[in-house]
Amino acid sequence: MARVGVPVIDMQKAEALEEEIVKAFEEWGCFRMVNHGVPPQLMAEMKTVVASLFDLPEEIQSRDTYTKHGMGYTRQGLTNPFHESFGIRNISSSDDFCGNLDVSTHQRYTKKNFYTNNGF
Repeated sequence: MARVGVPVIDMQKAEALEEEIVKAFEEWGCFRMVNHGVPPQLMAEMKTVVASLFDLPEEIQSRDTYTKHGMGYTRQGLTNPFHESFGIRNISSSDDFCGNLDVSTHQRYTKKNFYTNNGF
């Protein structure tokens, strides 16, 4: 069967949700989530904040360090040319992450609002 598009998972459908997610990951490695309750404006603001963090100079991004593998800033390289990331723990951290990257008051507010709005 040919793949048509990235699977869409509707979070308001309670039945078979787990199976749909597993299948999407097995077949695609990703999925698009809808009806998750995050306001579109907040999603757009968070995307802008995240994009601005990835636009920072590497010497500033590299201040995001953590001793566990994959938890701090990971830059693109030969082994991961299409991947760059900040660790997932950063969404919930307060001053360490924001202070290390010189995050603005608006960026801090958006990050905190996104964090609390998603039940983290």
